[in-house]
Amino acid sequence: MASRKKNEYTNDLRKLVINHFLNGDSKREIVQKTFIPRTSILYIIAKYKSTKCLGNIIDRGRKRKTTAHVDRCIRRKLNTNRRISSSTIKVELQSELSITISESAIKRRPHEAAFCGRVAKKKSYINRLNRTKRLEYARAYQKKPLGFWNDLIWLDKSKFNLFGSDGKVMVWRTPKEEYQYSMYNSNYQAWWRKCDVLGMFFIIRG
Repeated sequence: MASRKKNEYTNDLRKLVINHFLNGDSKREIVQKTFIPRTSILYIIAKYKSTKCLGNIIDRGRKRKTTAHVDRCIRRKLNTNRRISSSTIKVELQSELSITISESAIKRRPHEAAFCGRVAKKKSYINRLNRTKRLEYARAYQKKPLGFWNDLIWLDKSKFNLFGSDGKVMVWRTPKEEYQYSMYNSNYQAWWRKCDVLGMFFIIRG
């Protein structure tokens, strides 16, 4: 197993080593003057001979797999369908742009744009008309005095599936889009597959 370099020396120390080397000092003399291990001295001198520079050469890592055009294509697909999977995007990019990208690389592009894969919140399906009616109903009780709510014991609404399960649905969203209706798992189901229950208890004071 190859040895692993644990630390790097500053450019000032590297410059000091190279100055001693250019002055004609031997490697043993450089070790005695700088208190740097001989292997590090050999590495600094060899690097200076090959690159003629002291610091690390920038832009030496693995090249980015996707271009700016491919990144825009991925974000466009996410904005069109927030429930699209990385495997589906991979197949579409391979057929449309003739490029092969791993699913992990595709997932990193939404993360750069502040998109995160989250489980969609399960909410009952409400059409546009009933959404308006419910908002009006909530506003009607908005200005009720605090004493009115002392008579309310319990209020809740739940949905129960009579057959099967909704399963877990993943969506791409930003932290600010958590409570948007389009981010909910509220697919319409037939009445014989689900049961919505709304319960409310009041105290009637005589």
